Amino acid sequence: MIGTANVETKNMPFKRKPVVTVGAGDWKVEVPNPPKHATHARLVCENQLKDNGKPKVAVLPLADFKCFQGVIGWFQYIRMNNQKKVLEEYDGTWYWNGIQVEGIDLME
Repeated sequence: MIGTANVETKNMPFKRKPVVTVGAGDWKVEVPNPPKHATHARLVCENQLKDNGKPKVAVLPLADFKCFQGVIGWFQYIRMNNQKKVLEEYDGTWYWNGIQVEGIDLME
């Protein structure tokens, strides 16, 4: 038969860790393990508002997560393409206190 193959599904030898370290060197920070295709994190600032009263929003690639340092708010994982269009928003939000994710030590 052409085009068919007998493929067995394999179980992963280990479970995904609930926490992952992103960044390099002194820019390392532990965050909840992002979904498989997530590319960016969106942070909605808690205490900073625009002129129209809406909260400020910051979007960064996962590797640059430490750039959120000093900003307080809730973040979620999203998937974006090269044109900065949001393709997918993932469930779950976490609180970033400006230094680390609150409750990250309970996830490990």
